[in-house]
Amino acid sequence: MTVFEKNIASLHFSFKKESNEGGIILTDNFLKKAASLSPQELFALETATSFKADAVYFRYFDDGRESIPQIYIFDNTDDHLSGLEIAEIHRRIWSGCYIPLFLIVEKTNVRIFDAREKVKEFAGSITTDAFETIKLAGTALNQFSALQFETGLYWEEKSNQKRFQFATSAYKDLIDGLKRVYADFQIESGLDSHVALKLLVQCLLIKYLEEREEENKNGYFAKSFFRNHFGASDFCDVIEKGKLLDLLDKLSGTFNGKIFEWHPKKEKSARDSIQKAKVKKLARYLDGNSKNQQYVLWRLYSFSHLPIELISSVYEELLGKGKKDTVYTPDVVASTLVDECMPLRNPKLDFKMIDVSCGSGIFLVKSFKRIIQWWRYDKWKQSGTLEKPDLDTLKSLLSKSIYGIDIQEDAVRLTIFSLALALLDELDPKTIWTKLRFEDLGEKNILAQDFFKFITNNPSKDFDLVLGNPPFNPPGNLSNGAYYKSLEKNYGYKSKVKIPDYNLALIFLTEAITLLKAKGLLCLIQPSGPIMYQDDKELKQALFDNYNLLQVIDFTKLGDVLWGKANVATAAIFLQNSLPTDDSIVHIIANRTSANLKKIFLELDHYDFHTITKESALNNYVWKSNLLGGGRIADLLQKLIKARKLGDYLTTKEQDHGWQVGEGFKEKGKDPKPCDYITGHPYLPSEAFDENGINKSKIRACKIKLFYRAGDQKIYQPPHLLIKENIGTEKLSIALVDEYLVFSANIIGIHAPKKDKSELKEIDNYFQNNNDLLRFFIKATSSQLSISKATVPLKEDFMNLPYPEKKSELTISTVEKILVKEVLNFHLGPQKKQLAEICDEIQLKAFSKIFCKTLNSVYETNNKAFRLHKILDAGNYFALHFVYDKDNSTHTLEETNDLEYYIQQFIPTQDKKGGNYHIQRVLKIFSRDNIILTKPKNLRYWLQSIALRDADETFADYIKAGY
Repeated sequence: MTVFEKNIASLHFSFKKESNEGGIILTDNFLKKAASLSPQELFALETATSFKADAVYFRYFDDGRESIPQIYIFDNTDDHLSGLEIAEIHRRIWSGCYIPLFLIVEKTNVRIFDAREKVKEFAGSITTDAFETIKLAGTALNQFSALQFETGLYWEEKSNQKRFQFATSAYKDLIDGLKRVYADFQIESGLDSHVALKLLVQCLLIKYLEEREEENKNGYFAKSFFRNHFGASDFCDVIEKGKLLDLLDKLSGTFNGKIFEWHPKKEKSARDSIQKAKVKKLARYLDGNSKNQQYVLWRLYSFSHLPIELISSVYEELLGKGKKDTVYTPDVVASTLVDECMPLRNPKLDFKMIDVSCGSGIFLVKSFKRIIQWWRYDKWKQSGTLEKPDLDTLKSLLSKSIYGIDIQEDAVRLTIFSLALALLDELDPKTIWTKLRFEDLGEKNILAQDFFKFITNNPSKDFDLVLGNPPFNPPGNLSNGAYYKSLEKNYGYKSKVKIPDYNLALIFLTEAITLLKAKGLLCLIQPSGPIMYQDDKELKQALFDNYNLLQVIDFTKLGDVLWGKANVATAAIFLQNSLPTDDSIVHIIANRTSANLKKIFLELDHYDFHTITKESALNNYVWKSNLLGGGRIADLLQKLIKARKLGDYLTTKEQDHGWQVGEGFKEKGKDPKPCDYITGHPYLPSEAFDENGINKSKIRACKIKLFYRAGDQKIYQPPHLLIKENIGTEKLSIALVDEYLVFSANIIGIHAPKKDKSELKEIDNYFQNNNDLLRFFIKATSSQLSISKATVPLKEDFMNLPYPEKKSELTISTVEKILVKEVLNFHLGPQKKQLAEICDEIQLKAFSKIFCKTLNSVYETNNKAFRLHKILDAGNYFALHFVYDKDNSTHTLEETNDLEYYIQQFIPTQDKKGGNYHIQRVLKIFSRDNIILTKPKNLRYWLQSIALRDADETFADYIKAGY
């Protein structure tokens, strides 16, 4: 081994040997090692060589996902890299946005750099600093282990919480900078927004190509191009000389495809306004030597390494500037969905995909790049050569495979720009200037059209994939209902399925799937509420009965992270155009891990994966139980749901006994009217009613005079039971009142005749006696709590509460009480943060007690049972060792620096069942008489409800193993 390799090994990294594992791969002669490489690794190593990395660390997953590159490693054991050269490495990697961290390995030290932190400017140059330096012979070496990366725990460590931030990444930096440029340019130039955006995008493309030429030394623009044609030294000088339109006309003729075109007749007024506007100031925005921090400092970006998708994201942000309904798709989401829908290891050479609301084209660009990789990988398998497609092949792949639609012309133009960049990125400069002529993608491939007009014109149904993120709101200021009516009026479009609230994204979903060929795949980002968490079954039935739901990646918990101020609960829905099979649906919950919050990559662990049968997919509580942790929660809910509902009981009372149930008055709305049985009467403000009861001192005469909805007078009359639509921190808010009292819409009133007051009291007592169980039920079945931005339940959530005739039907077991307690303790309010904290020995003992008790309910005999033998503190992990024997001795707590050696002692390879010695975030290994559970120290892995799930899974594993 070289010094470089030895130093890597001293960091506890292993070198990849097999095709189904992760580890370090050296980039030197990587093509000769291709037999043991996955296609993902093959192309990742090719990319790494463009950054001149000497080795790459790949993270391996045991959930079926491909290994991904996470660290670039550079060999500086001979001290050949200067400080400026290391800063240049940092600049390139930061611009590339591929990996979050890189290492410089020296003879006696390893320096660690945050690849998401921008390099610094100093004295006209750039500089960078490592955030940590490890001496290879020092004690700090023991604190830095490959295991931290193999499990993803490195990103969760407290010392790293302020590092690797998305806010400092090149993605965010360039987007923010260009948004400022666009805003300032539009104001100063006085151009129409569409003209300003088109002009700026064209200039960005030219600048992008020019900068890449400078870095590649043989790039797209020959050094003499600007001088020979325009008497200018560079692109900015062309603008300064007032020859921008001349340059665009020249490029339009050179490249065709309308990429740079300003049509002399159709766009004459735009050309005239450009001539008159102060477009020379564009040169200042694009000048790499600008010192003004309000503008983008181009020299801090390495354009040779800037990913094309970043340009797409920038354009989409510019396109959506100031529009509340336009939200760009984060790269981490787009990349994940393309990987899921178009896996690299399954190349398809005749493939046709469409994005039915393409925006700036981020999904189309990523899909096009994947199709190119498919072509290259297929050639690689045939010849062993990783060749690039020629121009004709690229144009053919693009025109035959990539399609998009968007209602906005600007979006279509930006998509075409983005695809043009992706195509350019695959070509050498000589080919670009001598052979390239862009096809006009706007004629057949990328259409500026309303999707619903497109769908009513009987388009071909031969697509293999529909992929994208459709709009959730209609264009303009139309409401969902008004827009839906306009579709029927303008295009004769009418949905065959009743769509909840005419939700636009759902309409896209139901129609887009009809574009697929048999067994084609649809993957669209959708509002998660109607698809999973709402009780309305009509839409779900129409989808799930006619198509095969394969998988759902649930982003509900990341609404604020992925979509910013929109903060929408979403999920990626994978539907196959075929009848449902008997296979279970995979429901994946993306949790609020550090990697997910920082958009480094999609971090998932064992407990994020759930399965749902096709038969149960219509039930909202099944999906919601997974959101709250899964396991036995759904079983408990199913038991409770079978009981009579409170709403059904009250409906009978209303119909037959003169009761009245309803929400209080609503003040705001159209056509408000006076109501004499509210105004002037005793009024209970919402804030005067909480889980402690009614604060009578705050009751006052109602001064409101006009009401949008008054509510039935009876609900204000005594005796009435009042329920506030709030789940409370510890109790539900409920009060039996014997006086006339008016209240607003977030309070439910239940009025009964005086002779039935005892029955109201019975409901009151029922709520008090079953407080925890009822709060749990609301939390676990509400379509609003934990789903929408609202933090309060709805009236229907209370009406759906179980209210059995025999209260004994609500008797729950000790195990079920654990589920109730943990949902209330860890999924409501500020307590949620406790799940990330380190658990203590008491909590580990509680976990162990439930785990053993559950297994022993099956396996305990007169002389043998499972018991906790040892708690091992393995740095970032706890490992619990359980044994099956007659001994009742107490467990011990030990520290270990070599967990794998410990496992080998008790569970030799030949006896091992389940799991893998390659320790992932969650590891379960067992033999006949030993079980070792290894998990991070965070409390969320050691809850008692998780102990139940672990025990259930262990029991299933034992059955499979024949024990």
